[in-house]
Amino acid sequence: SSGINAEYGVVDNVPPTTHVIIAPSQRDANCNAVYPQPAPAAPHVSRDNVTLCSDPCLVEVEGVSIALTSSDILFHLSSEEISHPPGSDRMGRLAGHLLHQRNFYPLHPPAEEINIDYPYFNKHCFFDTKPDILLLPSDLRYFVKNVQDTVVINPGKLAKGSGTYFRLNVRGSGKITDSVVANVVKI
Repeated sequence: SSGINAEYGVVDNVPPTTHVIIAPSQRDANCNAVYPQPAPAAPHVSRDNVTLCSDPCLVEVEGVSIALTSSDILFHLSSEEISHPPGSDRMGRLAGHLLHQRNFYPLHPPAEEINIDYPYFNKHCFFDTKPDILLLPSDLRYFVKNVQDTVVINPGKLAKGSGTYFRLNVRGSGKITDSVVANVVKI
């Protein structure tokens, strides 16, 4: 696991009760600047609690479906939005576009910094079923919300010495919105 540790610094220090999901980002210096992106190459990772996935992706961890994309679709949608009901929940409304259209990037044409590979986009950027948890990291303010019975989380951005990240615990087997404890942690 030394190859992935050199890049991400997480594998050896993670307890076996914690599940780590590593997804590429177009902002990473070592990843392809195309959307969707393939999973990072890490032939040395062989731990059961580490998942290397593409961007976007839908993964299942102990029966909980988690959808995520590292593209800043919330920021891109908010930049293009021209009309909305007054007094409505802006972040919930923006995340609702993804859930309603079952699309990780429901904006056409895309933002200038997004290089879409359309054959792969049509194959990998739609989801058939609504996820239990939707992770949407963004430059916009961090939040945790119940949107259409999906827990939507914007953990914000983590940078050396500042930023935010989140801790997620799923307890029980009832309705997912009642079983999730999500904390955004500011450093």
